[in-house]
Formats: sequence, structure tokens, C-alpha cells
Amino acid sequence: MPKENIRVYKDATLGKMLRAIADIRNVVKSVDGNADVIFYYAGHGMPDESTKDAFLLPVDGDAMVSESCISLGKLYSDLGDMGANSVMVFLDACFSGGNRSGGMLTAARGVAIKPKQTSPKGNMFTLSAASGQETAMPYKEKNHGLFTYYLLKKLQESKGNVTLKELSDYVIDNVRRQATIVNKKPQTPQVSTSGNMAVEWTKRKIRN
Repeated sequence: MPKENIRVYKDATLGKMLRAIADIRNVVKSVDGNADVIFYYAGHGMPDESTKDAFLLPVDGDAMVSESCISLGKLYSDLGDMGANSVMVFLDACFSGGNRSGGMLTAARGVAIKPKQTSPKGNMFTLSAASGQETAMPYKEKNHGLFTYYLLKKLQESKGNVTLKELSDYVIDNVRRQATIVNKKPQTPQVSTSGNMAVEWTKRKIRN
């Protein structure tokens, strides 16, 4: 992948995250939609306690104030409506309110919340780190999130010559097993698809 096609946003504030989405939209528009978007996010997610909607938490966001966060539903809509050939989303985050240290981001009562399922939009494939009330846990020995470690490991070994199904199966199998062994907690990544990607993802390769 050409370096000029890569955008990196570290420790992103709400404004920086909104700017990132606008940047992607402008790039796709500049090539008349002839683009495949790969969106990777590693960080905290959280649920709105009243609506159970899922949100991404910027570094300056408040987990108790959803207006200071990025709605996962809106993110999917924004990415799906850009008119790109396809969108591939990888989320190393969970939306139960738990954090990797075992604490809670949301209410002081310390109860994990099962967030609403957020459906992808347009021609989209998503692979997220955990299901339901699970927490996306770390792999401390490797200095990575458990999900990210196996995602990058497979991409490195295959040099991108791997289908989304092969990649997903590898990540799901290894994360599910290692979460039990290393963190003693269940963690099962999950796949969601929409549009053409609902059919194409099983044969679609990261590297064309």
C-alpha cells in the first residue's frame, strides 16, 4: 500500500476523528469512488447507558456524555455513503463499558452493558474485537491488544495475500483460544457485512 495513501491519527480528539472521516471522504471523492477504504481503530468504545447505542471514545471524550463521542452507527453511515468500491473496518474496541484493565468506563455500579448491534452500511465488511458484553483484552506479553496482535500477525505472514474470510477465521480462532488461556475471559471477534461485501468477503483479498 503506497505510504501516501495511509492516514494515521494517534491519540485522536473528537475534532481529529471528525477531521479524519472528512479526509477519507475527500480522498474517495477525488478519485470518483474508485477506492477501497480500510479503516482501523484501536481504542475505547462505550455504550450509551440509556439507549445502549455504541460509541467510539476520543481521548478528550467523556464516557458519561455520548455527545462527546463518535456514534458507531454514524461512523458506519459516513463510511458507507462515501461511494467507495468497498469499505473494510477493523475495530480493536468493545462497547460493553469495560476497559482492558478490568475496570469500567461508564457507570460507577460497574456493570457491563450489552450494546445494541450496529449494522454496517453500503458495501462494507467489519471485523470487531469482541461480542456483546465482552471486553477487548490486551496481550501484555506482546504489547498489543489481543485482537490487533493476531490481525497483524496474519497480515504479516501472508503479506496481504489472504481473503477476508481466511483472515477473520484466523483472528477469531486465535483470539478466542488465547483470551481463555492468557486473560481467563471469553473474547470472540465477530464479522458483519452489508451490500456487495456480504457475498464478496469470503473471496475478497486484502491485497488485490
